[in-house]
Amino acid sequence: MTTAPLLKVREWSTTTPDSPNGAILRNLSLSQADRELVAELEATSTLKFTELRKGLQISVGQHIGTVNLSGFRLVILPKLQIENLMRMVAYAFDLEDLHITDTRTTYTQSEHGLIDLLGIALHKAVRKIARNGLQHTYRPTTEDLSTPRGRMDFYHIATHAPSQTLRCTFDTYTTDHELNQVLAAGLRLSANVMVSRDLRIDLARSADSLFGDTTRIPLSSSHLDQLLRKIDRTSSHYRTALTLIALIFQGSRVGNHADPGEMPLSSFTLDMNMLFEKFLGKYLVANSPEDVRVHRQHARSDAYSYIENPARYTSPSIRPDFVFESRGGVVAIGDAKYKNRLDHPPTTAELYQLTVYGLSYIERVPREVLLFHPVSRVGVCGESVLLFRGGDVRIRVVGVGLDELLESGCVGWWPGLGVVSGSVGFVGSFSGVGL
Repeated sequence: MTTAPLLKVREWSTTTPDSPNGAILRNLSLSQADRELVAELEATSTLKFTELRKGLQISVGQHIGTVNLSGFRLVILPKLQIENLMRMVAYAFDLEDLHITDTRTTYTQSEHGLIDLLGIALHKAVRKIARNGLQHTYRPTTEDLSTPRGRMDFYHIATHAPSQTLRCTFDTYTTDHELNQVLAAGLRLSANVMVSRDLRIDLARSADSLFGDTTRIPLSSSHLDQLLRKIDRTSSHYRTALTLIALIFQGSRVGNHADPGEMPLSSFTLDMNMLFEKFLGKYLVANSPEDVRVHRQHARSDAYSYIENPARYTSPSIRPDFVFESRGGVVAIGDAKYKNRLDHPPTTAELYQLTVYGLSYIERVPREVLLFHPVSRVGVCGESVLLFRGGDVRIRVVGVGLDELLESGCVGWWPGLGVVSGSVGFVGSFSGVGL
């Protein structure tokens, strides 16, 4: 098996054949198999591959991950420290069992990216389930037996010619049920998209040794979501593994072609905007002052109303990421955007959106709207404030110091709500250099 050249880039970057790290892109073109995978990848992420006369250009937005093509391997690294990224994933997705400190003992994350760290975590989670004993269930089985077992089917016996066997229905105590079937399918999918050859082998071997006799099923987002909602006390130890499988499945794409002995074309991307919003929402709910209530993804359908509607259009709705309530009223609206605001100031479209949020939800003036964005650590970048129409809406661009927050155990910071007096003020504030 040949080793493809490696290109490492950062999120929110563009790399060309003339870039300092872009030498391997010179005179490089995509194969037909590459183009098929890239087309699917570009439709679901912020990655963009452009074939130039000089070679290949790659633009990356808010996604990180790994792309394995026939000519090279692309690793998109976050600007966050890798340990903090894993802490962020663990916190956002309620993965209390996710091991942060020992995920680099075998594989080098700088070469393999986030996907291998998730694969290591999944492998550990499944092996832990197996050590404690895979969950069994009783499954109704009907067979023709030479000796009675369970419940005999007298109707079948009466309506068929005499035979030396009896049709019986009985319960089989088995591990071949949907929870274990999904674990097996998740291990096999992960074995196709990991970068490390050793890790791919480990995952495939675990799938065969632990679930070799388990019925093979395809994975789907709806089935995974359904299983996670059905987790109860008896199956709670499966939650970490199932959540990791859902995360890997959501971001994975596997090509249909690979030469014999070669690594299959594949990709894994993680939407950092989704992760940032999910992480921040959980943090705000968990750390809000006593007299503040935070709602996530709060939909409102009465912001607009048709005066005339002969076409019977459905009334549009708005859905801010966060709504802050205090003393019976809405005091602020929040929206999370994973962007480096030093290089990407608020766009006109974003300001339109935030202004509508403020006018729709808040009565008091100025109406406070918070635009959250990630920053690394405390630095020289202050908080920006915009006023709309004489002060009716005040938009504050608030930096969230992710590294500091994650290293502190996700405590100690709260976005000040400037229109509220008393305890709902600044508990702590980070301003810093953009990620």
